Amino acid sequence: TATVQQIYSDALEAWRKNPIAWRIIAIITDYVVGDRFTVSSRNPRLNRFIREFWNHPKNRMPLRLESMCDELSRAGDLFVLLFRNPQDGMSYVRFVTKDRILRIVSADNDWETELAYHEVRESGEVRVWLSPEHPEAPDAEAVMLHYAVNRPIGALLGESDLTTVLTWLLRYSRLVEDRVRLHWAARSFLWEVTVPAAAVQAKAEQYRQPPESGSIIVHDEAESWRAVNPNLAAADARHDMQAVRAMIDAGGGFPPHWRGDASDISLATAQAMTGPTERHLTRRQNYFKFVIADLLHHAYRRAAEVGAAPRLASADYDTLFTFSMPDISRFDNQALAQSARDLTHAYCNLA
Repeated sequence: TATVQQIYSDALEAWRKNPIAWRIIAIITDYVVGDRFTVSSRNPRLNRFIREFWNHPKNRMPLRLESMCDELSRAGDLFVLLFRNPQDGMSYVRFVTKDRILRIVSADNDWETELAYHEVRESGEVRVWLSPEHPEAPDAEAVMLHYAVNRPIGALLGESDLTTVLTWLLRYSRLVEDRVRLHWAARSFLWEVTVPAAAVQAKAEQYRQPPESGSIIVHDEAESWRAVNPNLAAADARHDMQAVRAMIDAGGGFPPHWRGDASDISLATAQAMTGPTERHLTRRQNYFKFVIADLLHHAYRRAAEVGAAPRLASADYDTLFTFSMPDISRFDNQALAQSARDLTHAYCNLA
């Protein structure tokens, strides 16, 4: 647990300070949430509850989706609290960061059934939150939901999408910082003046103060000037930096042109490289859809526990909820439009 928590702290710091880390998380959210992520239900009562919950002033879910997806990708875990209003059964969404989770209590006979979560407050006090699976959860003022990605089998906590690239991001940052410092030093130079041996002492005294920029010095052929500056051999570092960037791209799961490095990639190569990335993003979008469906289901169920809503006969999320989400790939839409146009032209020719 300590190792996972340290990775979370490192990932959060990298996201705050490293533009590549920030961009990796932002790309995932841009594709998963996009500009259109809505949910509804064919069940009239459930659909009315979804609208009230979704747009409630204490929830405002459209404004939370981006930060929820960011946290899930950045931390690998999302801990959600549902506070229930006992008057109308409405639940209010709040969050607890991963670094404050001290312990997860599972059922004795099933480690996947999480029963309680121990949160460490800033004062050092430990607060225990019950999960919906706990027998006493129906009477609790709030319950905690836990969602995780990149979780190894047998583990209770997930891992950040930045886990595999943190080391390489640090190395790349150091490389870039060193190059910046060296290029700053490269702007410095000194004059090497060659004169006859008999004139060295006199010329050294004459040029004790270097000439100002733009000044003119007239001398005979016995005196020569040469500017000396560092030779960085910058081309030698190119391949090393490319190798480190390749490790970052492999760990992040995105082609280099997605983070702005077009290099020598052609259009055909760029299109071919998007396949694995789009599949990864599709899987993440499907999981985020489950997160939202599960959150809504538990919020509605808690309203039903106090008699504010009728109980649902089924817990099949695919039947209960209908999602409208952005397309991960738009090439399919383009291909379908092209096929429709070709069919239209074919029918016109037949007519």
